[in-house]
Amino acid sequence: MEEIVYLKIITIFVLLIISGFFSGSETALFSLTLIQREKLRGKKNKTSMIINELLRYPGRLITTILIGNDLINITASVLATYLLISLFGIQGKWVAIAVMTPLTMVFAEIIPKTIGIAYNEKAAPIVAPPIYFFSKIIKPVRWLFETIANLIIRLFGVDRHNPAKPIMEDDFLHMVDISHEDGGLRHSEKELIHNVFEFSDTLIKDVMTPLDQFFSLPHNISIANLIKQVKKNNFSRIPVHQNDRNNITGILYAKDLLKVDLRKLNPKTTLSPRLFRKPIFISENNKIDTLFNFLKHKRIHMAICVDSNRKVTGLITMEDLLEELFGEIYDEHDEESP
Repeated sequence: MEEIVYLKIITIFVLLIISGFFSGSETALFSLTLIQREKLRGKKNKTSMIINELLRYPGRLITTILIGNDLINITASVLATYLLISLFGIQGKWVAIAVMTPLTMVFAEIIPKTIGIAYNEKAAPIVAPPIYFFSKIIKPVRWLFETIANLIIRLFGVDRHNPAKPIMEDDFLHMVDISHEDGGLRHSEKELIHNVFEFSDTLIKDVMTPLDQFFSLPHNISIANLIKQVKKNNFSRIPVHQNDRNNITGILYAKDLLKVDLRKLNPKTTLSPRLFRKPIFISENNKIDTLFNFLKHKRIHMAICVDSNRKVTGLITMEDLLEELFGEIYDEHDEESP
């Protein structure tokens, strides 16, 4: 008699473990993100193929798990009730409820689901093959339950086959980081991808050279001083201001000086304003991706930044924008930091 009791108790706990397996499997599989699924798919082994096959039909998967879980839980509850009634008489059914409810909640729900969601990427390859095998065994039963459920669901106008959610920016960048950690991407490639996403969110004022830091020349500068400043600063494009730096009236291209025979001019004379290019003004609150497309379309390399009151606040160049994507760009005139 005692042996039978112990056998039934052991059977009940085994059933609870199996129930926990189904509960944990549900959480582990359904909590996989698109990034984790893509990572598993990249392994191209049989287990990863099974996982993707299961998740390809989520309605079928949840039905399979529910059938298995409910079947085990009902069996465990009936067995426990039968055992406790044999020990305590008719009151045993209440004892069964008092005992099985917390046991099921703790050992068959809370613990396995917590483990499943915490270690989903490790647990999914372990639980997927048994779940897949079980789904094949109960296919006729599952089809019956799904057919009944679909008929009822359609009455409420619910579509069980919702399209998959698109990959969000954070998910994609996380996938990039994982690929870099796994050796699939170089550090420079990872940084470039991150920079591309940040590019569309960055404001001009966060990248521009402030007014008090960029170099400009007065419009009435003498030719001698102009040549001296151009050689000293090595800029190919220089803003020209009139009266003060808040009044940018033109852009001097160093190459345009080649059009002028400076030897025939008095060093104390000034250049003609016709030699200066028209400056492009743009709001400092615009996004740099908008400016990039604008400069590329206009085939110009420099813009003067202004605030909402049209007051000059800074300067930005195509090189500044490219450095936001590719990092620091050095030319023959730059001194690279050691």
